[in-house]
Amino acid sequence: MKRMTTVFLVFIMGLSLTFGLTASANPAIVSYGGSYTNSLGPGQAYSSYSYILPNAKTSGTSVKITTTVANTLRLHYYWSYNNTTIDLGTALVNSTDYTGGSGYYEPGTLVTVVERVPGSTTPHPSIPYTITFN
Repeated sequence: MKRMTTVFLVFIMGLSLTFGLTASANPAIVSYGGSYTNSLGPGQAYSSYSYILPNAKTSGTSVKITTTVANTLRLHYYWSYNNTTIDLGTALVNSTDYTGGSGYYEPGTLVTVVERVPGSTTPHPSIPYTITFN
C-alpha cells in the first residue's frame, strides 16, 4: 500500500511539474514501446508538448524522435524521484532520426518536454514528429 501511495504521489508530482514547466505544455502519459505522433506549430498554444514516463528504467531509457526537419525541435528532460525533481537539461534534435536518453540512479518518472527551437517558426511553421520510448 505504501508503494502504491508513493507511485501515485510521484505521478501527481510529475503531472504538476509538467504544468509548471511551461504554460503551454500539453501532458501525455506514455509507456515503453509506445510511439506518439504530434505536431508543434508556431503559436504559443502549441510551443511544447510533455511526455510523462512513470516507473522509468534505471538501466536506461531510449528516446527516439523522427521529424521532417532537423534543428527545429529540442528535448528538455526532468527526472522525479523521492519527491525530488532534477532538471537534466536539453538536447537539440539535430537530425531527422534522433536517439537520446540515459540511465538513472533511482527509479522514478521521466518527463520529456518537446519544444520548438526559438527562431525556427518562420521558415518551418509546423513541425510534425513521432516520439518513441524504449
